[in-house]
Order: sequence, then structure tokens, then C-alpha cells
Amino acid sequence: MPFSKLINSVVFSGVAVGLFILVVGCASQQPSDEAFRTRLYEGNYDDVWLSALKSLNDYPLRVSNKDSGRIITETVNGPYNELVLTYPGPLEQPERFRYSLKFSFAKLVSEKTKKPLVRIRVIKELEQFQDFYTGWLSYPSDGIEEKMLLYRIEQVLSMEKALAKSMEKRGKKRNQD
Repeated sequence: MPFSKLINSVVFSGVAVGLFILVVGCASQQPSDEAFRTRLYEGNYDDVWLSALKSLNDYPLRVSNKDSGRIITETVNGPYNELVLTYPGPLEQPERFRYSLKFSFAKLVSEKTKKPLVRIRVIKELEQFQDFYTGWLSYPSDGIEEKMLLYRIEQVLSMEKALAKSMEKRGKKRNQD
């Protein structure tokens, strides 16, 4: 009798764990509560600005003002795929979603090292077309594209720094010869 109770409890707990993993593990990513994403970059304002423009090469820009520190992309129409890595299914209306990205730049100085810093804030304004009468309504972003763009800016900036460093070494080497 005690052995059968042990088997039943093991089976029950196994089923419970399996259901928990199935429910939680297969859930799609929830929209973020944050309306924007922010990241700090160490470096010159001009270098960070150029890295951001290189990272946004695939996006049509509506505003690009270096003095005010603003970049705004054109409104892009088309399907919105919450899961970036999966192919979006066919939609009955291809322009169901539209979005634009807003970047704001701010010059800062580190308190500890006194090195220049640049803060970039990204806001994705995503809208969903509801119907003819309601029109376009605000829709929460999942934050993946914003994080991807901030990561891309960081990578371009690090590649530019590495390239400048190697060019400097090459110049010193040629001067020695």
C-alpha cells in the first residue's frame, strides 16, 4: 500500500511539473511596461552619433538633427511580428500595424572617470489598425527591436574603436620604418 502511494505521488508531481513547463515555457514574450529603452555609451558624441546612423541604415529617416540629438524614422507600415524569429503568417490586411522609432541623444560626463558618455533613449511608437471608425490605436511594443538596435549601435561603436586602434598601430609602424 505505501509503495502505490509513493508511485501515485511521483506520477502526480511529474504531471504537475510537466503542465507547468508546458504552460510557462511555451508562452510568448509579454509586452514590456517600459515605454522606452535607454543605454549609456562611453565615447565621443560624434562617434556615437555616426554609429547610430550606421545602425539605422535600413530605416528611412524623417528627422536626423545632430545638434538637438534627435532621430525619427519614417512611419513603416506592415505586419508586426511579436516573435521576431518566426515567419509571420499571412494576414488578411498587410498594413494592420505601423510604427516609427524615436531616438534622443544626451551628452553626459562620468562622475568617477570624467570620461564623456552619451545616453541614447529609443521609443517605438507602434500602432494597430482597429477598424474604419476607430482607426489607429496605440499598441505596446515587446521591446525586442529597441534592444536589438541599441546592441547594434554598441557593436558598431566597438568595431569603429578597434578599427581606429589598428589604423593607429599601422601608422606608428610605418613611421618607424
